[in-house]
Amino acid sequence: QRESRIMAMVGQLQAAACLLLLAVLLEGTVAKQILYQPDASYTFVAHKELPFTVQYADANSIEAITCVDYVQLGEYKARVPFGCYLRASTPELQHVDGVAGFGIPKMGLNGETLPMPLLWALTDPRNVESNAQALKRRYTFFATRDHAEVQLGGYDPQSVVGGQMHLTKSLTPGEFVIGVSSMRVGRSPEKAVEILRFKQTKKTLGAKLAEEYEGDKKQVLPAVLDTGTSCLILPSNDHGGLLEDSPFQLFVKHYQYPPHEFSAAAAALENEGLTEAGSNVYMVVDGKELTIPYKDLLISGTNKPCVRGSPPLQQGSIILGDVLFRTYAVLFDMEGASRESPPTIGLAQINPKYKIIPESSPIVPVHELGAPLVRMHVHRGVDKLPIEDNKKGTQYFVQLTIGTPPQLFKLAFDTGSSTLGVFTSSTTMSNVMEQELGRPIPIISKGAPQQLYQMQAEARSVHVDGRGWWAALPGLAAVVAVVGIAVGVKRRRSLFRRSYDVL
Repeated sequence: QRESRIMAMVGQLQAAACLLLLAVLLEGTVAKQILYQPDASYTFVAHKELPFTVQYADANSIEAITCVDYVQLGEYKARVPFGCYLRASTPELQHVDGVAGFGIPKMGLNGETLPMPLLWALTDPRNVESNAQALKRRYTFFATRDHAEVQLGGYDPQSVVGGQMHLTKSLTPGEFVIGVSSMRVGRSPEKAVEILRFKQTKKTLGAKLAEEYEGDKKQVLPAVLDTGTSCLILPSNDHGGLLEDSPFQLFVKHYQYPPHEFSAAAAALENEGLTEAGSNVYMVVDGKELTIPYKDLLISGTNKPCVRGSPPLQQGSIILGDVLFRTYAVLFDMEGASRESPPTIGLAQINPKYKIIPESSPIVPVHELGAPLVRMHVHRGVDKLPIEDNKKGTQYFVQLTIGTPPQLFKLAFDTGSSTLGVFTSSTTMSNVMEQELGRPIPIISKGAPQQLYQMQAEARSVHVDGRGWWAALPGLAAVVAVVGIAVGVKRRRSLFRRSYDVL
């Protein structure tokens, strides 16, 4: 019962987080939206029979269908399912290419089957067309005001203070949720005021529910770890009678503003005792005290904290957004996670001496067809991938390519979402759907990938590089003989799909 309540609250939190994500994306992003062109990729397959809907808290939604194509993240590449976003009822997404969900697999709003999250699809042992099967299903994310970094496969001990993570289990199998037993606000630990004021359980919840909470060492409030939310979100109510007061209202009452926005000059004055800093946030997670300093709470260019209240009518809990990731590196370990077994979450303070990509080394764009978009940096058993921000430190983007030849996209990096999705050109999608309907992904023998890659290389030299078409004629003739179709512009686009099914 306790887990079901937590999952219900997490569902409400996710809806609120999605709404906040839309607002942040609209505020911080001005680039023109890039649409996925299915007709331009000859390795694309559409599964019209597998539609799904992404629902947001304000009743806006995105209609999508499941698609399959080659996706490349850094140096990892695989043929994976993803969402082709067709229609959105909200204008806030008009400047966003899509969302890269790094969450845990789950069902859709109406029980639909959703595409497998990108990291899960890349590391799926059944995916014979992936070069990432040896990659561990875990990653670490952290950020500064200007840059961010994802460490695939684990974490670099030199990037965190003490070289180790404090590990704890998620409160629910399907989400990244930690339990917060205490949260205080103040300029120092001694003067900080508690804003999570739990009532006496037996008096408020009754004996039956009290037994569930007394089984724990302390009462906790669920807190979702979400890179798709920029601020710290606190409950605007008493959480169904569990709390004496609204934590958000208590925060507003006791928060002490700094006299100026944070800067090097302001920090120097604070060190000399000439001015006071703002209030920090101190919280306890699984017995470990975490501190979010006031400078990481502030909205860029202001002296105001990035702290918001949840919608009053929702029994929302806590959302730990980007303000946490500026101070702490968070490990999302899904090795062994399932519908019954929750993932492991690691927390450690970022090493202030550690320089993240691209501070430590420049990002080298790679324009060669089939080469990685950016060079990964392999250190101490993890692959480090740079994450781009929106220049305001309120949203982070990961670059990847989809299709053959590859199409470049900049997607919102979101740990609270479980689906990779890109907005798709309706015109080219209609053209593709008229020619060919989707079909189940076939099972391929172990010897097939080499043949497939050879066929791709031969077809690519004809489809992309007109200068190499004479050299590709023998290989292309062999492909035509196997598939049994003539070489034409439209049929060449679907050449790989048909040969894929034959193999």
